Amino acid sequence: MDQGVAAVWAAGLAGFASAAGAAAGAGLAARGARVQLLQQGELDKQGKTEERRLQHDEWRRQSCLAFQVKLGEAVDALDELMYALRNRRALTEVRDKLRRAEGEVLRGHFDNVVVCQVTELEEISGAALRRLETALKAVDALRRSPSHVADIDSALHQRWLEQRQSLLDAYEMFSKALPQALPTA
Repeated sequence: MDQGVAAVWAAGLAGFASAAGAAAGAGLAARGARVQLLQQGELDKQGKTEERRLQHDEWRRQSCLAFQVKLGEAVDALDELMYALRNRRALTEVRDKLRRAEGEVLRGHFDNVVVCQVTELEEISGAALRRLETALKAVDALRRSPSHVADIDSALHQRWLEQRQSLLDAYEMFSKALPQALPTA
């Protein structure tokens, strides 16, 4: 009977060990699944954060591009005013267009560029605003002295050309700085 009791005990221990091993294995598998689930959740969270960042960067880029378009429209309106002056056309409509364009550039500086919080672009757009204002003063001086419009060698006409070029330089600086300050993804 001693051998019989030993066999029963051995079988019981083997069964217990087998059950305990199965339970321990199941516990480890569940822990591994929880860890994997947590890691996947963290990766999803990082992916969503990256996606939001990319969307924000794209919004900033589009916003600054909108300012660049407004600045280009202001340059076009200035050129149109000069064309009207040269051809002695009515200036009311053209000057109104230029005033609207100037207001759009001013609003665009604050609403499109400053909100993006890119110092380099803010500085360039601020310089473009100042240069636009100076070009407006130069074209107003020509408007008040129409004889200088046709005389491209006059000091007033030369000042206008310099101010226009300065404004175009600011436009070019902004367009070159934009992709460097806010690169595409």
